[in-house]
Amino acid sequence: MRLRFFSLIECMNRKRLPVWRTLLVIANDALAVGAGLLLAYWLRFFSPLTHWVHIRNGFDPQHYLAMFPYAWVIWMVALRMENLYRRRSRVFDKMVVRRIVSGSMLAVLVLIAVNYFGGPGQPSYSRTMTVMMLCLVIAALFGGRIVLDQIFRWMVLHRGIGQSRTLIIGTGPLAEYICRTLLKHPERGVLPIGLLNGRPAEASPDSVAGLPVLGTIDQLTEIIAASKIDEVILAQTLVDRDRVPGLLIQCERALVEFSIVPEATELLLSGMTVETIDGLAMLGTRETPLQGWNAALKRMIDFMLALVGLIVMAPLIGLLAWLVKRQDGGPAFFVQERMGIDGQLFRMIKLRTMRLDAEKAGPSFASDYDPRATRLGAVMRKLHIDELPQLVNVLRGEMSLVGPRPERPYYIEKFLDAVPGYMARHRVKSGITGWAQVNGLCGLHGSIDERLKYDLYYIENWSVWFDFKIILMTLFRKPVSATKPQ
Repeated sequence: MRLRFFSLIECMNRKRLPVWRTLLVIANDALAVGAGLLLAYWLRFFSPLTHWVHIRNGFDPQHYLAMFPYAWVIWMVALRMENLYRRRSRVFDKMVVRRIVSGSMLAVLVLIAVNYFGGPGQPSYSRTMTVMMLCLVIAALFGGRIVLDQIFRWMVLHRGIGQSRTLIIGTGPLAEYICRTLLKHPERGVLPIGLLNGRPAEASPDSVAGLPVLGTIDQLTEIIAASKIDEVILAQTLVDRDRVPGLLIQCERALVEFSIVPEATELLLSGMTVETIDGLAMLGTRETPLQGWNAALKRMIDFMLALVGLIVMAPLIGLLAWLVKRQDGGPAFFVQERMGIDGQLFRMIKLRTMRLDAEKAGPSFASDYDPRATRLGAVMRKLHIDELPQLVNVLRGEMSLVGPRPERPYYIEKFLDAVPGYMARHRVKSGITGWAQVNGLCGLHGSIDERLKYDLYYIENWSVWFDFKIILMTLFRKPVSATKPQ
């Protein structure tokens, strides 16, 4: 089996682009900060500039090289504090310029403070060098982001990578203004496909701003599926407020993003995000913590830990695979289609624990003492070591170490109507272990509604430390009885 590390090209579609876009922006800024610091060092101490600006006694160039690693870290943290790595934020515009300058000045002030309060043994640094560092790092950040912005524009305009097929609800002047604004800025990746009449009882034009009216708001679900819509914008100022929650639910089930132009409703202002395109403000449903910088950080941690885990566990996985194969001559691994982030299907790998005819009577949930399990399989299921091959899924970017457990499409179709909000758990990658599992909600333990509460609690409260807590609970604690999230 060929491992596709980071799966960069395959993940460059509309729903995966934000994570990889953020990774590329972070890498670009990291290189720019390093290049700016090293260029300042060369200009100050080794370039012809030293003939005009002499180096005073007491300034040792080696002190600067020793200072650069933590200066680089401080600079990157300062840029992060300026919200430069948010999902869908512009790579380069006037706001980014202000934030880069502000973050860089903050980094320099921190470096000066560290030098001042570092004690009598702290080496002194040249003010000329400090100014050069500030100017050159800012220039490098500007240059790198200008180039990256042009690359992203080309990807959107010429390859369609990161392009969001958008449906607009409404046919009035506001909807027309939104269409013209989005068509004017195709580089933003929001491509309007058509419109819906937000008031079915009233007649609507056949087209608005050159875009077709595809139907009415009552046909939202069907049109989303038929036109492969990625995002819905509500731009009908007179839409019945009681219909807005229903629109949200329909979009959530279809894993489609939902935005509201502020004039359209005052119902859901709390906790929403705001995005502007050429002065047009749109309210969107609240983003989870696993966006932008955090999603990139989680992916890097997943990749490193999964790689180490697979290397360490390879002998055990190999031994177990041999024993499974030997017991009945069947395949050692069980590969099954599951649904992951944004509704994408993938093939999840496990060590086979069931008899070859386990699903002869059709799919069914596994139980603690499942009669379909082999003797070796029962032991592996009890110890949860049958999940170890899923480290390969993590390396391929299909899963995470921690997240809601992936389910089969067969069951998801049954849950959609019975469990409101079920598809919200697919806003993040599925995990090998999760908050519901370490609290005893797995197999036949706990209802689907109860598991969903734990999954959503994890998604809304994610942090690196929360992930490590769940990993440690998985490794060193037996699952406990279900309790309320805390």
